[in-house]
Amino acid sequence: MSQLAHSTAHVAKDHKLSTASQFSKAAAHYNSHANVQKQAAAHLIKLLANKNQQGVCLDLGAGPLVNTALLQQYFATVVAMDLSHAMLNTDKSREYLKLCADMDNLPLQKNSVDCVFSNFAVQWSADLPLLFKQLFAVLKDNGRVYLSCVIAGSLHEIKQAFACLDDQSRINQFHSSDNVTQYAKAAGFKVNFAVDTCYTDAYKSPLEAIRSIKAIGATSLHSSKKRQGLLTKQALNNVCKAYPLVDGHARVSYHVVLLELEK
Repeated sequence: MSQLAHSTAHVAKDHKLSTASQFSKAAAHYNSHANVQKQAAAHLIKLLANKNQQGVCLDLGAGPLVNTALLQQYFATVVAMDLSHAMLNTDKSREYLKLCADMDNLPLQKNSVDCVFSNFAVQWSADLPLLFKQLFAVLKDNGRVYLSCVIAGSLHEIKQAFACLDDQSRINQFHSSDNVTQYAKAAGFKVNFAVDTCYTDAYKSPLEAIRSIKAIGATSLHSSKKRQGLLTKQALNNVCKAYPLVDGHARVSYHVVLLELEK
């Protein structure tokens, strides 16, 4: 392995460990803050409920297993997969099939799954085009994918507020909706449904809005070049003052593409 390849692999591994750590820390209170995630999940569930579902469903990026419980109403078998052990152990009220693994290295056999459900997760993939190819491979013929993916334009309020400090990015650069759809098609999928939407949370103060990002574990940055670390009290006060308000509330916007894909 070349020095560059080794360095890239090391960074990727560190990012995965950081992402798992952030979501594990957020596991206990994730569900109480994941308001927009619940809205997107409801839209995806409505999509799949209109089809005659059966067989095995993979809940990819299952988080605290809320959607896993819902999916059990539609499929004979549901496998909850997440990078975080803590997330998978959140709900102990019932038995679940759990798989702690990295979505970028799916440990599943080809043609083994009838459906993949993934809500607010695939944007964390280090290689989204490759992930779509892997999903295509593990699906059976005529299998479907129902997913929501955070796209470009998300968290623009956070970006605007932090711009008062410097020109360093504090948020990830998300894929465009067109790119996400193109990756799916390139992997071989037929796109049955594709809709862009925006989900918005409103908070009483900018500080609450900023803390909401940490509360759902979405603070792991894809690039080591992005500014990380704790802010001074004065810097945080400046960010809060610069936060754009709408009707006296601090909003956090998530632009999302909802997809139904078919193999």
